Amino acid sequence: MAGLLLGVLPARGLAAPEAPDPAAALEQVIAAAEGRLHEGDLPAAEGLYRRVLFEGWRTLTTLERLDGRLAEAKEALGNASVFSIDTPPALRSLAAAHLEMGEAGRAAEVLEELARKEPRDLETRRQLAKALSADGRVEAAVRQLDEASAPPPDDPEQAYLLGTDYLWLGKHEAAERLFARVIEARPLPQTRVLVGRTWRDAGAYGRARAELGAALREDPAVRRAHYYLGMTILADPDAGPRRLESAIAEFRAELELAPEDALANDQLGRCLLDAGRPAEALPVFEAAVRAEPRARHLYGVGRAQLALDRPAEAVASLRRALERAGEQSASPDLLQKVHYQLGLALRKTGANEEATTHLAEARRHAASSASPGDPSRADDTSPLAALSRGQRDELGRRLRASLARACFNLGVLQAQGKDGGTVERFTRAAAFFERAAGIDPEFPQLQASLGVALFNAGRFADAVPPLGRAVAASPGDAGLRRMLALSWLNTEEWSKAVPLLEADPDRATNPSLQLAHGLALVRSGRAAEAERLLAGLLAGPGESAALHVLLGEAYARQGEHAAAVASVERALRLDPAVAEAHATLALVYEEQGRLGEAEQALRAELRARPAHVPSLRRLGTLLLARGEAAEAAERLEAAARLAPDDHRVREQLGRAYQQLGRPEQARQEFEASRRLEVQP
Repeated sequence: MAGLLLGVLPARGLAAPEAPDPAAALEQVIAAAEGRLHEGDLPAAEGLYRRVLFEGWRTLTTLERLDGRLAEAKEALGNASVFSIDTPPALRSLAAAHLEMGEAGRAAEVLEELARKEPRDLETRRQLAKALSADGRVEAAVRQLDEASAPPPDDPEQAYLLGTDYLWLGKHEAAERLFARVIEARPLPQTRVLVGRTWRDAGAYGRARAELGAALREDPAVRRAHYYLGMTILADPDAGPRRLESAIAEFRAELELAPEDALANDQLGRCLLDAGRPAEALPVFEAAVRAEPRARHLYGVGRAQLALDRPAEAVASLRRALERAGEQSASPDLLQKVHYQLGLALRKTGANEEATTHLAEARRHAASSASPGDPSRADDTSPLAALSRGQRDELGRRLRASLARACFNLGVLQAQGKDGGTVERFTRAAAFFERAAGIDPEFPQLQASLGVALFNAGRFADAVPPLGRAVAASPGDAGLRRMLALSWLNTEEWSKAVPLLEADPDRATNPSLQLAHGLALVRSGRAAEAERLLAGLLAGPGESAALHVLLGEAYARQGEHAAAVASVERALRLDPAVAEAHATLALVYEEQGRLGEAEQALRAELRARPAHVPSLRRLGTLLLARGEAAEAAERLEAAARLAPDDHRVREQLGRAYQQLGRPEQARQEFEASRRLEVQP
């Protein structure tokens, strides 16, 4: 209950709360995770890193929303949802984030599932009622509170919280019963002040005056009762014609108990200004500034000075107010007022150009504060709202650093794990590295790690950019250069692979690299060089069926058809299942115009290698030329599923659809082909 009563105790003498630092908390979790890594406890380390990702992105959701970057806030919330931890506090935090973003239905879904698991958890029920109410389901919200309060809780703090929830749903009788239990359990005047303030906040002004008056009868010196009575009078539309004088009397009574109370001084100053008494208001605002030099109090000083026709002093005070507003993340409403008063004061001093600038800013902030449906404009109870824009920017930078580090380390854990095959492990690793790159592409070793993971996952086209960046950063790393070269080969960018393979320090002693070099030369149009290289390899110790196939392709591309056939036949005698032998024979037959034999050779290649995209594409083209569009489409569709980014496949598939009388599908394939062809 002490926490609830804090709001009615005097502000003076209480230490200011420290600014929240969730980044420090995440940094501690990362340190714990790395400790588990050193101990070899990989599951525990992974769990801690995932907690960092959930809590970090959850906090970023609030930061982005507070700064009006709603698209980025939604993206952060989506990331938090991916890494949501299945515990009640985490799920409630996730639901709160959905509520912040105006996604009440989604918040209710999360909380309904949690309520099924934890049916007696009061906080879950309360938050679910709030989500249901925000989603327009008020009756369902009331049912949740009824279930939570049956029987009524013995804990007065829980009873108070439930009472406030009923109050905001318009169920005053239920709230009154629970507040009576709170007062019975804590029979103190401060408790009545708390309840009175709560009634006032909900617009129940008669009940508020009754509780606050009762508090003063129990203790005429109880703090904040007069203050909230004054606030109740100001808010009550039925307070009568003397409402200002009545409120002024209450604020003065509060200040007799605590002369330096900043809030009471500020409210008294406003009332005096509204009553046309600026000379009395000015020293009151100055007392508020001495107690708490906040933007709102400085604004009051400037407004009073301007009303007293002291524009130069008003300009100085209002400039200070703007400085404080920037440090204290003031609302658009306050910024509008400060700019407006500063514009008026500057105009009175003759600084018309600067006055026009501030009046324009006032109009801009007025439009901003009036924007409907914008979650970033709502009153915010998050402690992060108290941070200045600069503090929030720094917090965001530290959070992103922790997120990038956690994603990177999770990627390393996946790559080094034993769960699943190589491709599966590196696919998972790449997903974490890609998330890290989305946060901080300059994170140390990230581009190399991402490139290696994508390469090992068989995503060669995706591996090329990060491997290229990694090689640029570490040009002497032979392993990275080799992976980049092989990625170029696998994406059929033959000419780009050649210089990397030529410079590979292990090429002379590595038969696989020599074969790759020969392949790159053949298919980049340098068949003569390839022939000399491959013939030299055959002259060495041993021979390879794959080497004979590649040499046959080099002969074929130079028009040496007999030598090409002889080389491929030699390869087939060495290994009847050698890859691309029949595809190379088909190349010879196509150049000789023997299309029937070329077709049979391609079919033979596909019997051994059904997923060989070049053979599927070439067979589809031959079938199209012969008017067999149905089978051509079948072959080309298979190729498109295997290689959706191959513009040549999409072009031929479009032609097949044209022949089959399917113009809309043909148009889509032609558009895809053109789009893919111009991509870098």
